[in-house]
Amino acid sequence: MFAEILLDQKVGKDKDTLTYKIPETLIKSVELGNIVEITLRNRKTRGVIAKFHDHEPTYKTKEILEVAAKAPHLRPWQIELLFWMSDYYFCPAYKILKLFFPASITKKKKLAEWIPHDEILQSNKNLTLTPDQEKAVNTIFTTSKQTVLLHGITGSGKTEIYRRIAENTLNKGQQILMLVPEITLTPQTFQNFQQEFGDNIAILHSQLTAKQKENYWYRIFHGETNIIIGSRSALFAPFKNLGAIIMDEEHEPSYKQDQAPRYHSKDVAFKISKLLNIKVILGSATPSIETYYEAYKGNYELIELKNRIQVNEPTSLPQVTIVDLRDEIKKKNYSIFSELLSEKLNKKIEQHEQAILFLNRRGSASAVLCRECGHIEKCEQCDVALTYHKRLSIEELNLPAERLICHHCGIIKKVPTLCPNCQSAFIRYIGLGTQKIEETVLRDYPKARTIRADRDTVQHRDSFEKIYNAFKNHEADILIGTQMIGKGLHLPQVNLVGVVLADLSLTIPDFRSAERTFQILTQVAGRAGRQGSKGEVVIQTYLPDNYAIRAAAAHNYAGFFEEEMKIRKAFNYPPFSKIVKITLVDAKAEKAHQKAKRLFEILNEENQTPELQNLPTVIALYPAFIHKLQNKYRWNILLTGQNPSLLLKRSHEKNPDDWEDAGIRIDVDPLSSS
Repeated sequence: MFAEILLDQKVGKDKDTLTYKIPETLIKSVELGNIVEITLRNRKTRGVIAKFHDHEPTYKTKEILEVAAKAPHLRPWQIELLFWMSDYYFCPAYKILKLFFPASITKKKKLAEWIPHDEILQSNKNLTLTPDQEKAVNTIFTTSKQTVLLHGITGSGKTEIYRRIAENTLNKGQQILMLVPEITLTPQTFQNFQQEFGDNIAILHSQLTAKQKENYWYRIFHGETNIIIGSRSALFAPFKNLGAIIMDEEHEPSYKQDQAPRYHSKDVAFKISKLLNIKVILGSATPSIETYYEAYKGNYELIELKNRIQVNEPTSLPQVTIVDLRDEIKKKNYSIFSELLSEKLNKKIEQHEQAILFLNRRGSASAVLCRECGHIEKCEQCDVALTYHKRLSIEELNLPAERLICHHCGIIKKVPTLCPNCQSAFIRYIGLGTQKIEETVLRDYPKARTIRADRDTVQHRDSFEKIYNAFKNHEADILIGTQMIGKGLHLPQVNLVGVVLADLSLTIPDFRSAERTFQILTQVAGRAGRQGSKGEVVIQTYLPDNYAIRAAAAHNYAGFFEEEMKIRKAFNYPPFSKIVKITLVDAKAEKAHQKAKRLFEILNEENQTPELQNLPTVIALYPAFIHKLQNKYRWNILLTGQNPSLLLKRSHEKNPDDWEDAGIRIDVDPLSSS
């Protein structure tokens, strides 16, 4: 008997596994998915048994040394999932294997002694559901469809439904996976489930230490933890008996990994659902266009919750007002706050209520500009303007009081006093950032206590949890932040949300720009008025007639979906097609362009073959939106059609050498075409 061993390193060209002989002493004890110790290039290492067979190779084979008995191993269905991902996402299997194990488990010679625990979660109390929630839960339990879309407006009580699903799954003796889009949401989700089920919950995300992750891996593998909460990496935990997957805020782009393997959590969850015959519950107030389209066609079970939960008194969606910033300029109001938003902020501060100010950008300003010659300070490594930052917190004392930062490569530069191009002293900061908003609030509302949540203030493992708890406990009056504060947070004392500038995400040249704008505006608006009192939202914009902004202000998902689908159909964008993006990267601009043109020609040639003429693929070649990034130039090739992956596979089979370049990045079902 022989075994194909998969390692977490490259073993050869177009080869995923190495063949090893199974010694007689191990034949009865080895299983598919076992971690085994082997010899490779005269040194011991570890790999996973991916396949058994009795075909003796023509070359001499080494023997498996031993099975790492105490280590969690892969289940057969996980082996199948791994190779499906490798095929679907055009990614070597060894890179995907790394997702399934903490590095400590595959590298350590000696594994910690595992001490079993007997504590199994049970519900501490019965949930009280509204009739709408009860109906939703019953539908989830009885539907024959494996995928359920729970489309509930903000504050409609989706979390209570999730907890009932968890209770039902636990009662069957099964495990449940609760996915959240970002680590920042994990503490809140943990608190919700902890209140119901106690402390024996596994929390999985990328910021865990190796020891923490290894401990959780053991507990899940042995079935001693039955509720698993985490970000996308939690999909690869060693489940003993997984019974259901819940994916909250399913529309969030953070569910897609931006480096190889470039998988989307939703598609991986669907594959697991098929392999284990379990249900996937997708929850969102603003589902992705593709998800809602599948539900609209009847492929998913669609459950809609159109009313907010009534706690002690009626709770309705907030009143939204759109402010045209062009009118503010006509009134000679050059502040970043419109007269209406200023008035409402004053009122909330006087009444000791809380408010959120939202902006889809970090820093104090977007760029530093010379008003004499128009020169903009750019990153030398990336083709983008540097962002101006001003030190505001004690934690930043080790940094210059003023600095320019590239948010793509992290380079920090001093702010010039003179223009490096024309030596003019007329250097000015243009644009707007969260730091600028914070400065303005501190100046105009000195009595207000502020707290800021963006990527600059949330750099440590527990930073966001501290900010969230501080604001929830009313230790601050105004929360200023970027996208992370609009994602599912429950802040019952917030009665005003001000969107300082709604247009930023609309300016990105991408087919999903309108969808992202609608989603983030709807989500952040949903933070207001969640507990009794009437919430208010002020959306400031230079594009008041844009359909995405209008639909968000009216809480009108159906209207937005209808308008967006017309555009998607006219241009044959998803969900009416599938897309694959190939990015060519090189340190030399001309070389990057030449490599891209070469692949473009190869793909076009293959696209004309008789086998593919019935499945035509549109092929486009263009420079990436950020053409130069980290000293490398980038060109994109976009494949659009019913099955562009087939064209890619055929081309790869016929011209393998042309696809070996390390500068080729393949993204199946990309979130952005830019």
